[in-house]
Amino acid sequence: MEKLRNRIISLLLVLGAGALLYRFGLTKEARDSVKQVISSTRNAYNQIESVLSDMKGVTVEEAILPNRASTISQWEKLGF
Repeated sequence: MEKLRNRIISLLLVLGAGALLYRFGLTKEARDSVKQVISSTRNAYNQIESVLSDMKGVTVEEAILPNRASTISQWEKLGF
């Protein structure tokens, strides 16, 4: 239990230091750049999620190539 408490305290300290650095350590241009990176990352994630959710449940049927079909039949003749 003590480990969990120490990790939570450490996480809060790191988040607080990050917030202070963001607020007082960066120029307005740097903050705008960070916001732009976050926005573009969020947009990319949403696009990927959209594509993956559209493909959910879709199966693709492949045509068997002649050499693959002959290999499969050879294996079946051997008993596999």
